[in-house]
Amino acid sequence: MKSSKIVLFAMAFLVSGAVWSQDFNLFLQSIDEDRHSGESRIMYHSDSISTITLTAMVNGITLDENHLIKVKEVKAVDNKSNSLALISSNFYYDNRYRDDKKLERKLEAPARNATKIDMQGSLLYFNPTEKNKGKVFIRDVLNRPGKNLLEDIYPNAELVYIDTDELINVKAEMEKLIHAEVEKRKMEVGEISKEEKREIEYTRQLFNDMFDVSNNRFEYTITFQSDKNIKDSYFSFMIFNAEGKSISSGYSSVDNLYQFHLIEPPTKGCYIQIINEIDSAVKEFKFDLKNVILP
Repeated sequence: MKSSKIVLFAMAFLVSGAVWSQDFNLFLQSIDEDRHSGESRIMYHSDSISTITLTAMVNGITLDENHLIKVKEVKAVDNKSNSLALISSNFYYDNRYRDDKKLERKLEAPARNATKIDMQGSLLYFNPTEKNKGKVFIRDVLNRPGKNLLEDIYPNAELVYIDTDELINVKAEMEKLIHAEVEKRKMEVGEISKEEKREIEYTRQLFNDMFDVSNNRFEYTITFQSDKNIKDSYFSFMIFNAEGKSISSGYSSVDNLYQFHLIEPPTKGCYIQIINEIDSAVKEFKFDLKNVILP
């Protein structure tokens, strides 16, 4: 294995031009090369393919729990005009936002007669605040059953708190819908298969568990109706008590109903915090590393 460590003061000699946007800058820290024989190109199984690993550090911007980055895109090409395939990345596996300053890209090694590479791409910088509506607080939740809690925040989204009385009504409606769907299915196919019967019973059991107001654990839940998949649509969705302590510990969902499990019963002062990746909370920073000398 050959390795080339590029220290920061040497950057001017190795990379032509600066890489920045406002205060953002990206410094190449090291290039490591592994040369192997073999033809495997399968992600996660790169031990038989020659690679180079470029490690860079993000500087000039705040990174913490409220200031996060993730890779949007990266392209690399050697000075023989060959594109270098991505092998792995510390951002690749889930590509979620994080506060890690280190950016590492493992690429297929260029031909041996290549001497330089260029790497271009962009990072997304996520800084959710109340001002840019990336972070919102929804208060007075328990006093607003049946109301769209997001009406004045995200006009195209819906989140409705379902209180006990409404849950009973929803349960009755859901039971009617399930019964109607079962009868419709019988008309279509005659006898319902055992597998379908199990699915129907499973669905009924889920609804019964969610809507069983007599269950002692019910007082440790709070239920919402959402027109969006909460897990996929929001970066985070948390419920806090009046003292600012997080009390949500997961949720169950059926269709558009989400029942959050709490570590204590919700009280009058509880509130919701939503972190949302919207355009106003995200900046795109481009970078362009040119003439990076290979080991």
